[in-house]
Amino acid sequence: REEVAASMKTIEGMVEDAHTRSWDAGLGASSALSGGSLSAREIRCCRACNQGRLAALLGRLVRLLWRRSEPSGEGSRGGAARVSLMNGLRMVARLMPLLLEDPADAGIRHMLWTDLAASPVEGIDQPPAGAAAAAPTALPAEAPPLNLGGCLVLALVRSLFVPGFTLLACEEEQRVSPAAWDASSAATDEAREAAMRALLVSCSASLFLSPQQLAGAGSAAAPNRALLAAVNAPPPLGKALFRALLSVIFSYDPVGYGIPYAHSLLPDSHRGVVHAASQLLMVLLSPRTPAAFAREGGG
Repeated sequence: REEVAASMKTIEGMVEDAHTRSWDAGLGASSALSGGSLSAREIRCCRACNQGRLAALLGRLVRLLWRRSEPSGEGSRGGAARVSLMNGLRMVARLMPLLLEDPADAGIRHMLWTDLAASPVEGIDQPPAGAAAAAPTALPAEAPPLNLGGCLVLALVRSLFVPGFTLLACEEEQRVSPAAWDASSAATDEAREAAMRALLVSCSASLFLSPQQLAGAGSAAAPNRALLAAVNAPPPLGKALFRALLSVIFSYDPVGYGIPYAHSLLPDSHRGVVHAASQLLMVLLSPRTPAAFAREGGG
């Protein structure tokens, strides 16, 4: 009887905390978020007994990122818009490990990767009614994905190529050029690192699998969908992503001429970008597709 009472009390506590109050406040915050302001318990309780609220939160977050990563840079122009996009990226980096930490949770996989009747971001890139037709852009020709997970990954890739945010001011058609990431500033370095870390965390589902799960047949049946979506990002964003990472890594010139710990004395905002780019590139080069898995004999 005592065990039943304790279990009921635990369940009641989870139901009571199955909301996203701190995350909803973060979406509307006008100042920079700190990791401690976002409740992990809220997400775990919603994952256990209120996944509909999680889907609503993720949908709002994806639409914010998609709107703010608008290719012309208009969506992130201005101090408030920049803060909003940075907060969105920080929320993704905090949220995704909480969603992915239980590989057996079929509800989360369903929420992220089930196709919907219409894309969660449909119409966001279109000009308002009565506005002049936009000039041709370097946007992917394909329609946006029909599932939340695909839209999230593509929004994060888009955020790496936003003029005035992760790029210095440039023409829209130049944002995915081979030299797009050659120039930087402390502000763009901060934004690039935040966007890369959010993308890296979103592709981290494999970290929560045991070695046996990674090596077993389930790897072919349930690949890392976010990682494959990032690797196969539509042109020109896919090629631009790999070019940008390689450019950052191989052009890095450490402050202080390589003297150990010089970064502790001299500011070097590029150092964090190089670390994040190195980690992201290694992860993007790591996936095995089901076809490759079959060629290797399932081992």
